[in-house]
Amino acid sequence: MDVEKLHNDVLRAFNDSCMIATRQQYRGRGFRPAADAYFEEDTGEIVVRFELPGMALEDIELLVDRRELLVRGERSFPTREARVYQQVEMDYGQFERRVRLMVDVEPEVTTATYEAGILEVRLMLTPAEPGARKVEIQTGGGDE
Repeated sequence: MDVEKLHNDVLRAFNDSCMIATRQQYRGRGFRPAADAYFEEDTGEIVVRFELPGMALEDIELLVDRRELLVRGERSFPTREARVYQQVEMDYGQFERRVRLMVDVEPEVTTATYEAGILEVRLMLTPAEPGARKVEIQTGGGDE
């Protein structure tokens, strides 16, 4: 048995199977970035951190409402001529992550930084109004 011929046959079979799999449109599980959220007592801020490795800043959108944070974007599958994948384990595609906040925040003073694949969002709590507020009671205005 010719070992070199056997070796070449195995390589050819491997390359053929990879080409079939990677020439089709990638349909992975979809990208869902991991997130951590916590309150910093010393700064009085809520901090939410998202893992977004390999993403360009222009592919990320951040929206903040009084009780919700939304991050969305797309992590594109890297394509290139003459590239044959042996395996694909990373997740790609469009994503949208919502973080519901249990308190009101000030969207106008929210800050965000993106460094080394981590998006960090800092949100300031809305100051609570002290004590109870008196509410005037109106009459029904009927003819009685």
